[in-house]
Amino acid sequence: MVASWIWVLVPIAGIMVAIVAVLSEHRQKMAMIEKGMKPEDMESPSKPEDTLKGGIIVIGIGIALLVTQLVGQLTAWLLLPGFVFFFIGIALVVVYQLIEKKKQ
Repeated sequence: MVASWIWVLVPIAGIMVAIVAVLSEHRQKMAMIEKGMKPEDMESPSKPEDTLKGGIIVIGIGIALLVTQLVGQLTAWLLLPGFVFFFIGIALVVVYQLIEKKKQ
């Protein structure tokens, strides 16, 4: 009985977290504008290393989902998200490699 409610609560909790994140960022930017600061100046530029870190983390999530499904013999619905995360992670690592090659 509890397991069926979890699938309803997880997306609702995710949406709530996203709303709180957007509202807090908006409040922060409005406070900066009121103090005469430019919010664009505070944003740090992304680095290629961030892409590599993100790619490795996403690959880890994908492998974890795949191993969980294979070892635990759970339902096959874990295969799709596992492969999606895995290949997104590989794409991020490839992007990092291309950026590094372009620098040289």
